[in-house]
Amino acid sequence: MIYKVFYIFLISFFLSLCTGFAQSTMTGEGVVSVRNEEKLLQTVIPHSENENVPPLLKGIWQGDDRLIMFSDENEFALVLRVFYQWYNDRAAEPPKFSELKSRDRNNTTKSPAEDIQIKYITIFENSSHTAGVYELSVKYPYEKNPVFIPVCIIDGKIYLEFLIKNSASVTDLQQTDAFSDATNNSEPENGFYRSASNADGISISVPVFQKEVLSYFISESGEIYRLRYWLSEMEYSYAKATFSDGDKIFSVDKYLRIGSAVYQCTTGRSSKIRNIQKLSKFDKVTVSDSDGMIMAFGEPYLIKVPEKDDRGSLISSTAFLNTIEDNNKRRKPAPKPLFPPTFPKYRWKEITELEKYNPSTWNKRNLDIHK
Repeated sequence: MIYKVFYIFLISFFLSLCTGFAQSTMTGEGVVSVRNEEKLLQTVIPHSENENVPPLLKGIWQGDDRLIMFSDENEFALVLRVFYQWYNDRAAEPPKFSELKSRDRNNTTKSPAEDIQIKYITIFENSSHTAGVYELSVKYPYEKNPVFIPVCIIDGKIYLEFLIKNSASVTDLQQTDAFSDATNNSEPENGFYRSASNADGISISVPVFQKEVLSYFISESGEIYRLRYWLSEMEYSYAKATFSDGDKIFSVDKYLRIGSAVYQCTTGRSSKIRNIQKLSKFDKVTVSDSDGMIMAFGEPYLIKVPEKDDRGSLISSTAFLNTIEDNNKRRKPAPKPLFPPTFPKYRWKEITELEKYNPSTWNKRNLDIHK
């Protein structure tokens, strides 16, 4: 019995050696492609944090209800424009801001201001560096772990709902030099636009994150397929999933990594996507960058303030505080009365005609004539 077991072990060992030798005799391109494919599927490139503000994100951003500043010195300030934008509340700012200009004390403000620390993660930038997708690693004072808020910048505007073209395995490699050979050999999956956003805003408290996100696949004939991704507890990888439309078969990312959350589009470990929705056009207004690599939906969340105007550079903390002080000096005009006063309206011509036959006025008229 022992000899039989030993004999089987020798046969299996010999077969494994033959298989390894056969793989080593492949052509150079075949070996490289296999290795690159294994790296793309098994090695997940981590997103590194940086304290330096990306150039596209640096500056002052203005919205309907807030002002936000990202400066070179890793200073983050958030001003809430309350009371229909007639008062600017310095809700979050570094401690040194209070030394430069004291904060107001009233029923609107909170003392002290929230001290929020932010680091930045570059998810993707187009080749012309006119648009980019970033994640803000926000450390709130009363939260143990940082919170990741994805934002997109296109033409000086910040959007909160957006897509990135191509699979994550391709765009992640474009942001690093670790696998430059694999980048050259990998072919981007044309037509796949994956979701990269899930937060509802940049706020002084933890924002609300979506439990489901939507991605899209646009075929060469212009057909749009909407793919639903939901929160998952699976480990993130560059695995693929497929769906079909007749004889056509399309491949997309099975998982999405957005901040610290992972989303998936299939049930369990299945790789087949079901319940695909086919659209003729997007149901929202879309905006794309010049390279066609980033697509955003709806109206912009924030718009960048020009860096220089009559007050000088707005990126400096002093100028930023002066801007807020100038805004708070404005005074709203008094509202119109609910019941406006009314004045009598006389038709003087008719009154004069009636007075001709009024005896009480004859003496006065006679006196006027003799004057």
